[in-house]
Amino acid sequence: MSRLRAIWLGRMAFEPALRLQLEARDALVAGTGPATLFLVEHPPTLTIGRRGRREDVLWTDEQLATQGMVVCDTPRGGEVTLHAPGQLVCYPIVAVGRRIREHLVDLAEVTRELLAELGLTDTEFRMEHPGVWSGERKLASIGVHISRGVSVQGLSLNLDVDRTLFAALVSCGMRSVEVVSATTLGARPIALADAATRWAELYATRIGVQLEWAPFAP
Repeated sequence: MSRLRAIWLGRMAFEPALRLQLEARDALVAGTGPATLFLVEHPPTLTIGRRGRREDVLWTDEQLATQGMVVCDTPRGGEVTLHAPGQLVCYPIVAVGRRIREHLVDLAEVTRELLAELGLTDTEFRMEHPGVWSGERKLASIGVHISRGVSVQGLSLNLDVDRTLFAALVSCGMRSVEVVSATTLGARPIALADAATRWAELYATRIGVQLEWAPFAP
């Protein structure tokens, strides 16, 4: 891989964004499309990974409806994850082969670099519950699905999420986990589109490829 196509999707529902990923994966496997990085902000959504349990969704159907929140299944590993406005979601569709751990580390370290630029320097990657943490508070979740050596899904980084939405779920299957936004810990605010641009730049540099931006064409 020598180049990476990056596409900023803006705000898009989870399921159409997943379809775009699967189409890009199939094209990459077939040799008819490039490695692609989708960057997106989702409306309020709970996604349930392969190890997730519906009982880890704590809100009733009425509470979910009040917030306009939907619940979706996802092929990634992991359990229940929140997506919401104010969260940057990064989906690299890249060939990783058996280098899955290296791929997870790349996602985490790029996120840590971005957070450091925003003023948070005390973060770390934890593999046991994949994500970026500050002490016992989780800032970013990582969950991927590998098929035919190509990854879909990726990382979600809480930059400035409505904190009341975190009460809708048990994150990581652990009731003791506190999920927070970067701004809550004192990070400098940043527009989502700007954060997406910078994350893509840092990611391309880390994996040693040329970044090429492409417009989203529905």
